[in-house]
Amino acid sequence: MPWDRFPAARALRDAPAAQAQTAFAARAALVQRAGIGVNFGIIADVTADPRSFIYDRVLGTTPRASADRVVAALRGEDGEVVSTLKHFPGHGAVEGNSHVMIPATPLPRAQWQATDAVPFRTGIQQGTPVLMFGHLVYSAVDSAPASLSRTWHDIARTELGFDGVAITDDLGMLQASGLARYRDPVANAVQALRAGNDMVLAVMFSTPSSAAQITDGIVAAVQDGTLPTERLTDAAVRVMALRLQVGAGGLVPCPACDPVG
Repeated sequence: MPWDRFPAARALRDAPAAQAQTAFAARAALVQRAGIGVNFGIIADVTADPRSFIYDRVLGTTPRASADRVVAALRGEDGEVVSTLKHFPGHGAVEGNSHVMIPATPLPRAQWQATDAVPFRTGIQQGTPVLMFGHLVYSAVDSAPASLSRTWHDIARTELGFDGVAITDDLGMLQASGLARYRDPVANAVQALRAGNDMVLAVMFSTPSSAAQITDGIVAAVQDGTLPTERLTDAAVRVMALRLQVGAGGLVPCPACDPVG
């Protein structure tokens, strides 16, 4: 939003964490007053490499610094909008831009736990309601991108204790990779739900008919048994609980409003 003049990551990562809380509180108020109930805007990735695609967006160049500012951002947004941490399990460890490729890293799981996992673990402990899964391959953990990986969803749920809504990064980014196995947006959506996502996000390559096509594909996958009914029910319950949470907040008519002169 062009009227958002509050400091972003490049300034906040060199400032005290309290300034991140102030900035995200102000930004959340703008988002909420625009009629938007969820903000996909808290970057929990961490990198100190200026060459990294994600560098300009990280809130910290060390795991602890990132974690401190993630918590501050969550506190700032609390009560205004529903917060989202992204891009799990961490874009900073991979090389490349996930908008046009599937970046990968051989980083061992134990090393991930000690580094890139820290801001996510801390944010989950703080109570983030939404976690966005990136199109990122950690080959030592799973050959599939985290957004399509049952393993990574299990890690988020069982190891880190996340109990909120899991959402994919833009599924169009998978298509933009040019890889044949991600050419079909319907198959990508079904696979994402099977992996454990509760919502799928689709922006790139969307058309007036693409949402309906994806919906029809999900229905067909349930009917033929490709997508278990229980998985979809679990997702629906989490999403509806979030919708009720969003619906309970926001601006409401005042009991006695004087007209503006």
